[in-house]
Amino acid sequence: MKKSIKLVTMLLLISMLAASLAACSKNENNESATKTSDKPENTVGEETKEEPLKINLMYMHTYDNAPKQDNRMHEWLLENKNLDIQITAANTKTPADKMNTMLASGDIPDVVSILTDDINNGIANKWAEAGYIIDMGPWLDKYPDLIKYSDPAFNQVTYASKKDGNMYMIPGNPAGNSEIMTLNVGPMIREDWLKQVGMEAPKTIDELYLVLKAFKEQIGDVNGKPIIPASFDNFRQFLMYSWTGNWFNISEDYKSMHWWFNDPKIEEYMVFMNKLYKEGLLDMETITQQPAQYQAKLSSGRVGFTINTNGPMDTANGVLKAEDPAKRFIPSPPLQVPGLKMPTYQESNFSMATGLVVSKKFAEKPGNVERLMEYLNWSMSTEGATILSTGPDGEFYVKNADGLLEPKPEVKAEQDKADRSFETRSGISYYNLLSAPVIPKATVMAGTDELIMAQDTWQPGVSLQDIPFNFSGTGQAWDKNWPNLWPEISKWEAKAMFASSEQEARKITQDMLENFKKIGEPEVTAEKLKLIDEYLQKNPK
Repeated sequence: MKKSIKLVTMLLLISMLAASLAACSKNENNESATKTSDKPENTVGEETKEEPLKINLMYMHTYDNAPKQDNRMHEWLLENKNLDIQITAANTKTPADKMNTMLASGDIPDVVSILTDDINNGIANKWAEAGYIIDMGPWLDKYPDLIKYSDPAFNQVTYASKKDGNMYMIPGNPAGNSEIMTLNVGPMIREDWLKQVGMEAPKTIDELYLVLKAFKEQIGDVNGKPIIPASFDNFRQFLMYSWTGNWFNISEDYKSMHWWFNDPKIEEYMVFMNKLYKEGLLDMETITQQPAQYQAKLSSGRVGFTINTNGPMDTANGVLKAEDPAKRFIPSPPLQVPGLKMPTYQESNFSMATGLVVSKKFAEKPGNVERLMEYLNWSMSTEGATILSTGPDGEFYVKNADGLLEPKPEVKAEQDKADRSFETRSGISYYNLLSAPVIPKATVMAGTDELIMAQDTWQPGVSLQDIPFNFSGTGQAWDKNWPNLWPEISKWEAKAMFASSEQEARKITQDMLENFKKIGEPEVTAEKLKLIDEYLQKNPK
């Protein structure tokens, strides 16, 4: 009996030894084998994976909607970058009011994308003074690619805190310099109406008047309602540039300056607008209408001419072309006054449309900022910018005969609706938080056919940035008087536009200029010239 037990035991040992040798043999041949581990049984064979970095990001803009929560780009970033970026949109007409509310409450999302104008920049720096957001300067030193298309001097003047000089914002990177800039402001006109009246798109103010008159006399009604030859929102003041050149003009020696508050050439703009109004060529609600009213008129098919960005043009065309593919607005050339220089609708410069701030609360958790910055740095690479702008390889964009990525036909059809339905569904562009361009160029230009056309049509309206004017900054006189000066433009504009005669319109304009002298224009102008002189002393041209 004992011998039998010994024999069985020996056979078992031999069997176990054979199995062990077989397992070792499999390991040596790189075949699958069971590894021993000190980990609990349910983690055998698994590596510890870092938790996804969750980022609550808010777009503090006037125009953005958030992407749908379950979108392809969110899914891709979670899988490939271990990032869970949750985007919300303030979607407010008054970002400054919303930012001030957040200043009062101290409730700042992890990351906030803000519009970078003087007012919003100032509020963001107040967030910094209150200790709600962190200094991004050291991080920008570590990741210089994040601002590689901008200018350090401009960034310091425009975005840095006036109190401590720190940079609490990462300026966005739409690359507004001359090499890769795209133009998005200019006149637009109904192509089908031009064909109907047998005229070309106007290139001068005189030609514009004749075209608008032909529209009124020959187009007639649209769906039983009278047409509106020309309608504008706040971008109507770009028409003023036909006489003034831009919103400011400074002498070559930087010793004198004209801008909206003291430029006598504004008088001719006022007279022209009055002429359009008296002859029934101008929308009577041009001064008072809200953005939704203005857009509804463009989309209704009743408006012939306006000046704006491509957004309202694309939105209107989405409606017009759905009814009839021949109906559409097209970009119209910049409007020049004979004898005067070409108007500047947009400068080629380093200014940014948006910027990012990071909350102190988010930064308190170790590793959060490092991981965010690594992501932003990747987004500035050709690979990152391409994926964030076009999606995962082959899903939405494909290479054409020239080797450039272009949207698939079904994607292009969705994009042409100009309602951002493709972007909100797919997440394309939303996660490109610094608006990084794809350089070197890897894609065809995104957008509608009309927007692509605009890049050539509006190009004469682009001018190089005046560095001393822009980089010299502002001072106390500007801060004190600017809020009083700027709103006055529209008030006097309305008076002149609705004047009973040309003489009255001229008189109103002269009264306006005299009024500006009393409410701070001389002080602001003198201060600006002084700041420019100081800048030139430090930075000779």
